[in-house]
Formats: sequence, structure tokens, C-alpha cells
Amino acid sequence: MPAARPPLRRNWGVRLGIRGSARPVMTFPWYPNVQVRPVLHLPAGRYVRHHVFPQAPDLALYFQRAGIKIHDYTLIIPEHVHRYIHGGGPRGGRWNDAWTQFINAHPSPPPPEVIYRHAGDLIFRFELTGKVVPYYGR
Repeated sequence: MPAARPPLRRNWGVRLGIRGSARPVMTFPWYPNVQVRPVLHLPAGRYVRHHVFPQAPDLALYFQRAGIKIHDYTLIIPEHVHRYIHGGGPRGGRWNDAWTQFINAHPSPPPPEVIYRHAGDLIFRFELTGKVVPYYGR
């Protein structure tokens, strides 16, 4: 017959200096009457709304055929960043050139999910950040 084991002891409170009669207490900081909304704080400077999908007539027609409303997707970015991504070439610069390459690779518009994924890739490649907001509105 195996030897009897001593009962388990919970000595965690002894080392912490908790009195023996104390019981654990669980609290939930919950304030149902307080609504917390995230606030977008932009550093000082001049900002512009950058269209994720270009407005150049030939490019805009492509997105329209794909069922994408270009004015529904803009990023609020610093003006100097906007000048940089639209500089470096004719007809909209680097940003529009990246979209032109995509359109040349996909002459017939693919499903919108593919176009949105490419838009996300371009936002990452050009290191843009911010919330996507409609062009018209606050």
C-alpha cells in the first residue's frame, strides 16, 4: 500500500506578507456610463486627402469598371508626403505609375478584393499611415 501524501498547502500568501484570513478579490474596472472614443491626433502641419485609387481619367475609369468608388477611399497624409509620392514622373508620379503597372498586368479588372489587396500593398510600400476616410465629408 502506497504511503499517504500530506494534504496540499497553499503557502503563497505567507511569502507575500498577506494575512492568513485574507481571501482573493477580483475587480473589474467597468464604467458603463462612460464612452471612450479613439481620437485621431495629427501633429502640426498641413495635411491633404490622398486618393488611394487615382483620379487620373484613364485610371479612374478602370476602377469605375471594377465597381470601386475612388472618392470613398482617401488617406489624410502630410502635404510633403503627398508631393513626394506624386512626384518623380509625369501623370501623377510614383503613385499613379504603380497603379498603371498593376492595370497593365490586369487589363480586365480583377475582383475588387484583388484590387483592394494591391492598394494595401501600395500603402505599405509607400509607408503611408492613417485612417481611410471618404473624400467628401468631415
